[in-house]
Amino acid sequence: MNKSDIIRSTILDLLPPGRVRSIFKDGSIDSSTRLLEVGLIDSTRLLDIILEVEMCCGVEFNPAYIDFETGVTLGDLIRAFDPVSA
Repeated sequence: MNKSDIIRSTILDLLPPGRVRSIFKDGSIDSSTRLLEVGLIDSTRLLDIILEVEMCCGVEFNPAYIDFETGVTLGDLIRAFDPVSA
């Protein structure tokens, strides 16, 4: 597993599983999924995820990779921790 796979897995583990299954029948979330818009997270949960990924994965969050105006996607969030994955 490379770094972006570990970050992705950590983020997905932090999402509420019941909510994921209720929104996505097959339980799959892709990189373009807008996490806030579909109701998987709110701004407080986003902060919790950022802090948890930083602590668990030993990476630093860079908000320059997220455009909060257009929505936070799973892919954007991964890139904010691992810009090489872009």
